[in-house]
This record gives sequence, structure tokens and C-alpha cells, in this order.
Amino acid sequence: MRHLTLVVLTGLLLAIGMTAQAGKVYKWQGDDGSWHYSEIPPVEKEAETLKIKVSNSAEQPSEKEPEPENPDSTKPSEEQPLKQSPEVAAAERERKAQNCEMAKKNLTSLTDRPRILYNDKEKGEERYLTSEEHDEWRQKSKDQVKEFCQ
Repeated sequence: MRHLTLVVLTGLLLAIGMTAQAGKVYKWQGDDGSWHYSEIPPVEKEAETLKIKVSNSAEQPSEKEPEPENPDSTKPSEEQPLKQSPEVAAAERERKAQNCEMAKKNLTSLTDRPRILYNDKEKGEERYLTSEEHDEWRQKSKDQVKEFCQ
């Protein structure tokens, strides 16, 4: 019974998460020539930022923008939401969940530990974060938790 409850709860959370509004969407071409779209920009590639119109399901019908007069227009619209395959959507959710967990661990460490020792690659040595760096890293971790754990 606990397993069934967990499965149902997980399904509900995924359904709610799928209705979340997207921010920026990045578009880039892969090495094999295929086009990729994601909310997370690629690390090693230059990506184009797309303007995506996101509709809010909670809007009243009177608040929605009017439909275009010519719906048969063949002009491509960048304002339409992108559709992802179930595999891509599942991979994005998994990556976002992993980023969420990592951000939470970082925030916990920065909150619980007053001194953080890290490897400064620029100087080639290990050193402790200054109080300003510690505060800056903690704020970045808070921002990442907000971004990935919605």
C-alpha cells in the first residue's frame, strides 16, 4: 500500500511539474547536424535564445490574447511552445532533480559549516573561503535551489 501511495504521489508531482512555466529556451545544433532545444544552455556550444510564449492555465478567458485573424497562415511562429518527446522531457526532469539535490547539499554545507576549504585552481592551492566568498556562494546556492527545485 505504501508503494502504491508513493507511485501516485510521484505521478501527481510530475504532472504538476509539467505545467510549470518555462523561462528561456536554448537552441543549438549538435555535432551530427541535429537541432537540440533545452531550458539549460549547452556547456561547449554556442546557443541561440528563443522567445517562447507561455500560457498560464489559471488565466481567465477574457485575459487571453485574441486569436490571429488568419489561423491558416503558414508563417512560422516562435511564440508557440516547443513540444518535447517523452524521453527528452524525462531526461530534463532527471537532470533538474539531480541539480536540485546538488544545490541542496551545497546550501546545507555552506549553512552548517562556517569555514569551507576548497581547491583554488587559479592559484593552484587549497584555501578557505573568505566571509564575502562564503556569503556569495551561499546566495548562489539559494538561487540554484529556487531554480532547480520548483
